[in-house]
Amino acid sequence: MTTILQQLVMLDKIKKSVSDVLSGGKGQSDNGPEASAVTNNRVQASSAGGDGAADEPESNLYECPSCDSVFVAIDKETCSSCRTPVEQIE
Repeated sequence: MTTILQQLVMLDKIKKSVSDVLSGGKGQSDNGPEASAVTNNRVQASSAGGDGAADEPESNLYECPSCDSVFVAIDKETCSSCRTPVEQIE
């Protein structure tokens, strides 16, 4: 069972990851190619002129239970840092 402090740290990581994706990757940490691919797709969709919402792939949040890294990706199976299988955050 996770403590409240661990949950707050995880929430901060999630907020930062989501904020980085929504801001187009400014200040983005190295979360692997999946996270940057989502960012690139969002930037391309927003610069294409249309609303882009229907064309954007849906991204998900994933957490590594081993090192507590949080990822924003379309599909992610392993942690980029420690290669442990990740779990989707719902």
